[in-house]
Amino acid sequence: MLTACTVIFGIAIILQGIVKEYWQLVLLRMVMAAGESGCNPLATGIMSDIFPEDKRALVMAIFNWGIYGGYGIAFPVGRYITKANFWNLGWRVCYLGAGVLAVIVAALTGTTLREPERKSIGEVDRQTASGKPISLWQVIKNPAMIMLMIAASIRHCGGMTFAYNADLYYNTYFPDVDLGWWLFGVTIGIGSVGVVVGGIVSDKIVAKMGIRSRAFVLAVSQLIATLPAFGSVYFDPLWAMITLGLSYFFAEMWFGIVFAIVVEIVPLRVRSSTIGVFLFVMNNIGGNLPILVDPVAKVLGYRGSIMIFLRGLLWH
Repeated sequence: MLTACTVIFGIAIILQGIVKEYWQLVLLRMVMAAGESGCNPLATGIMSDIFPEDKRALVMAIFNWGIYGGYGIAFPVGRYITKANFWNLGWRVCYLGAGVLAVIVAALTGTTLREPERKSIGEVDRQTASGKPISLWQVIKNPAMIMLMIAASIRHCGGMTFAYNADLYYNTYFPDVDLGWWLFGVTIGIGSVGVVVGGIVSDKIVAKMGIRSRAFVLAVSQLIATLPAFGSVYFDPLWAMITLGLSYFFAEMWFGIVFAIVVEIVPLRVRSSTIGVFLFVMNNIGGNLPILVDPVAKVLGYRGSIMIFLRGLLWH
């Protein structure tokens, strides 16, 4: 199933580099999303079955390293590969190259990855009062899960606001400064280190204080990241990159930890389904709220609008 989802995802990307009409691009973007939507829940379920509790947050963090690698690579690729205009294809080369890589990864997944034995995790062997297994709906309507989804959605909004607007923002306010490689270095280098450090610290604390202590690491890391995040859109380029790096180090600890929490508090039989619903809510709320940046910018200015939506780092 994971292989099939990755193939769909990759082929849709390749076709996006070929199409001629806008409606075709929109349709393929939906197909790509359909393939992508299955990857994280399936992969997270597989990893939680393979690795022990004391390594779980670190494993989730390393897995989600790919997100920051993708963001980071997108800055120089989008700027410089498009500008190079290889074979007179312009931006299409970016899509064609990424799609081919996705298909290669799908082939490797299908030929090398084996389905592990399913196993229960943490506080998951629960039943209803009647003795029946807990259903997906009962898990989703749990107040703790609802609050976790809301918090993740707000945090995701802050992250997506920066991801969607970083290149345009710095080009708008600092048109004479090329920050493409700086953004690449900060997102891939510092962001990735923060993801892994968050996983390691979380696992160490859990080993001493139990599963529930992951939330403490999550809250503290995001609180520390808040002020530097504002600095990244307030200062001139040098200090903007310095504060962005500091913010990224702590802010990006959240992803691995939050999914480690989710897999540890839900029953085995609905684990992948729960992660799918969690991602659906997080991506549809947090991923779509940044479209409001433009109308707010018309009232408060671009910088003011970005600052408001970056507060997702604090609100959650």
